[in-house]
Amino acid sequence: MKRGTAVTFEGQQSPQPNQLVLNRQLNYPAIWNGGVISLRFQGASLVNPTAEWWSPIFDLRPDLPFESQSDQSSVPVYRSETGDYGSLWVSFSGMRTNLDADGPITVGMQVGAQQAASPIDPSRIGIIDDPVNVTANFTGDDNPEVGDPLDTALFKFSPATDVDPVRYWQVRFSFRWRRTFAAGSILPIQVQSAFY
Repeated sequence: MKRGTAVTFEGQQSPQPNQLVLNRQLNYPAIWNGGVISLRFQGASLVNPTAEWWSPIFDLRPDLPFESQSDQSSVPVYRSETGDYGSLWVSFSGMRTNLDADGPITVGMQVGAQQAASPIDPSRIGIIDDPVNVTANFTGDDNPEVGDPLDTALFKFSPATDVDPVRYWQVRFSFRWRRTFAAGSILPIQVQSAFY
């Protein structure tokens, strides 16, 4: 029998090759482009507001069968030609913008970053670490009242291990302010992101 020929057993045709597995075997590199988006305040209140940015849920092992009963979607990431799974790059800009007389958007701002993961089901993804205070990446100092805001804050996240990473993985940023903004304020922070 020729390689790749479908065979039948008692009238049953063999399943077609899984394209995700073929891509993995061919070692195609992956890229996810998150584009450029603007952060938005959560809720209507501008008194001590919050905001957040979450990456999509990445499927770092798309060669495995999908066992979940959920309809949660995930972004497949294939190993690169060098054999690793790449990194998520996230860039924030616009921190020097003044919304009012109190100064730049970073005044009173605290930022935390966390990772979430699940070994088998994207609908059951959960936080796997305590929030890391990354405010200094935005302001040059952990105390947002001190120092000038930076032009850009750039972050690089990699799965727990490039050799055999957890299947479903996500990065989350949370922003909170000890400050009141004027009505109609538009959050000026823009986010660029990519996984490669």
